[in-house]
Amino acid sequence: MLASVLALAGCSGGKKPDGGKSTTAGGGKAANEKAIAAEPMALDEGPAHVDLIALRRTANNTVTARLRVVNDGRESIGMAGVLSDSAPKKGAEERGAGGIALLDGAADKAYYPLTTGTGVCLCSDSTGDLAAGQALDVYAVFPAPPPQTNRVTVWVPRALPFADAEIRKGQAPPAPDQSLDPAKAALGRPTIRPLIDSSESADEAVDEDGDNRTVRLSADVLFAYDKADLTSKARAVLGNVARQIDASKGDLVRIDGYTDDSGDDAVNQPLSERRAQAVQTAFTAMVTRRGITYRSAGHGSQHPIAKNDDEAGRKRNRRVTITFAKPVPQARPPAATAGPPAPWTPGARLPVLATLRPRVHTGIDVEEEAGNIRFDINELHRDPSGLVTLVWTATGVGGAEQPIQSRLDKWASLEYTDGINTSGVSLLDRAGRTRYWPSRDGAGACVCSSLRQDLHGTQAVAPGAGATFVDVYKVPASVRAVDVQFSWDTLTLPAGNVTVG
Repeated sequence: MLASVLALAGCSGGKKPDGGKSTTAGGGKAANEKAIAAEPMALDEGPAHVDLIALRRTANNTVTARLRVVNDGRESIGMAGVLSDSAPKKGAEERGAGGIALLDGAADKAYYPLTTGTGVCLCSDSTGDLAAGQALDVYAVFPAPPPQTNRVTVWVPRALPFADAEIRKGQAPPAPDQSLDPAKAALGRPTIRPLIDSSESADEAVDEDGDNRTVRLSADVLFAYDKADLTSKARAVLGNVARQIDASKGDLVRIDGYTDDSGDDAVNQPLSERRAQAVQTAFTAMVTRRGITYRSAGHGSQHPIAKNDDEAGRKRNRRVTITFAKPVPQARPPAATAGPPAPWTPGARLPVLATLRPRVHTGIDVEEEAGNIRFDINELHRDPSGLVTLVWTATGVGGAEQPIQSRLDKWASLEYTDGINTSGVSLLDRAGRTRYWPSRDGAGACVCSSLRQDLHGTQAVAPGAGATFVDVYKVPASVRAVDVQFSWDTLTLPAGNVTVG
């Protein structure tokens, strides 16, 4: 499949339809509404961009987003799958724009389009073809965030997100294909997923959503092989977690033990139970706060988070997880002063903050192919909600088209439903010795660029052509600079230290 031919900035030289008017697959025309903002979009057939037309609180406790997809290339774009949800709600009728979401970084929540009680999406049926130089207006109606939340990030699959977008008041003019009125439709259960923020240090990995923190500790650190007696190092590691539990307000702590799939679960199951119980016993002595209930369980080799194909994956699966309410901050973190990133306009080039041109000589073809790519860091921006957006471009510098599918995911991980994506791009805080991975929602959908062919993800980059990607993280406000690191198959490619702006 041909790669996206976004120039270094993403979109270059495309012509917007005359007067900014838009045409739908059905030939209808929308009002000539001025865009609030624009962002480039990476598609297999060529360059495109998205305009944010409106974001307003509407009837029946909803928020309506209006967007316009503009084909800046020379080929027709098949829109089926472009705006789809990579983890759609069971029983929902996929109409094409179900993957657009509102991200509330402060509350760690992702709001997806509403459906009726029969599963019909209150969003556009964006499944037709979009001709060169033409535009398609789309809409999506979401459950409204709380009244005090008046700014969100608008996530549009295959495009750069609209960071720190203001939710305004007042009725948004209906899109050409909007047949369902949120004021009158019989709405189904809203799809509001937690945003899960992932980080890891030498001794622990942490998954955190708006309410809970889950600390994953390697069983190899806590126990000797095939044993359930805590090691001397385990005491120090558990002591750190105990202090986090003391700092939280929750009264329930869940402890779960897991093994890899080596051997028989007739052995693995009781071993995982004994290990979970050993950690619980340690906490009863270490945690000083009263009124806490502990619940421990073992799961054997069930629920792996990595493939058991090799030792690296099996090591990740041998773990004990501790889940409890998020600790209450001891002091308010430094206020984020950054607002929206610098505005982008169609035809403009994105800035370049740092560049990586790998020179890899391992004798392994798939690893040495990294030398055919130049990685440019275009943007690393923290919005006031705490979400950090990384924008980067991969440009072909070899003599032939370079495949990138399955090269940039979080190797061996099963934590992301859409496994062919850029989830392997991480931010390393060297001072805090902590690595941050792209966020995912409660359904396992990565808040990052998809490389899946069925969702029009970029498969390869041609010589001299580039594709622009995005990854979203939750990084503490105290972290002001990070190393951007690209996972290329089993390699880690560092792109140097970049300031979080």
